Amino acid sequence: MNEEYSLARDYHENSKSIPSARPFNPNTHYKIYPAAKAIPMEKNDSDTEQQDSFIQTLLARKSTRAFSPKNINLSTLSQLLTLSFGLRSGEDNAQQRTYASAGGRYPIEVYIAIMQSDDIEHGIYHYNIADNSLELIKVGEYSEKIKDFYKNQETIITTDYPCMILFSMVFDRPMEKYGERGYRFALLDAGHMSQNLYLVATHFGLGVVALGAGGESDDRIDDIIGLVHGEENVFYSFAVGHPSKDIKG
Repeated sequence: MNEEYSLARDYHENSKSIPSARPFNPNTHYKIYPAAKAIPMEKNDSDTEQQDSFIQTLLARKSTRAFSPKNINLSTLSQLLTLSFGLRSGEDNAQQRTYASAGGRYPIEVYIAIMQSDDIEHGIYHYNIADNSLELIKVGEYSEKIKDFYKNQETIITTDYPCMILFSMVFDRPMEKYGERGYRFALLDAGHMSQNLYLVATHFGLGVVALGAGGESDDRIDDIIGLVHGEENVFYSFAVGHPSKDIKG
């Protein structure tokens, strides 16, 4: 690991905990230029049945805040991970994944906590991109520890969920090439990956909700997984499951 001082790493260390709630304007904000010439465009058609499958999926994308008791199975999880984050098929795409990454550095690793499944052993897994496999790195029940870390999200998620997907950042990959700017590029990668996850989940009838921070320092979730502080840290997570049919998210 590079021992030189890094402002980006310093920022990351100093933003691992979410501050206390502050007063803010809850209204949705957007910017307009009243004096500028405006060219009207077609609006999204609310009749999604008349759209092709991709547009239907795009317009149906949303965060799910209530999940059914149904477990996650290997077949479903395999499709979700492979299409969201996996390698593209074909010899010409041997090193290319299903999302864009600045300079092809791919600084984000994917971990999966299985908490409710009939055919996947409960524990924490790493998604091995090269072999397209799940690597069981910790066996056991981690539901209580993980959900306790995200207990500040109880008003956002109203039910239990069977699976959590976690993104970690390996700092050196983008920063070796781009210096401090590499930190920004890693965050952009997370945006590409998370939108993939949302769209693929929607396509297969799954629900996802992004969790930007737990109630304590990110170090705690890193310790649960077993990551080395300062080299690789979790910074973005997603509750995954089957949407509840009875409770609106």
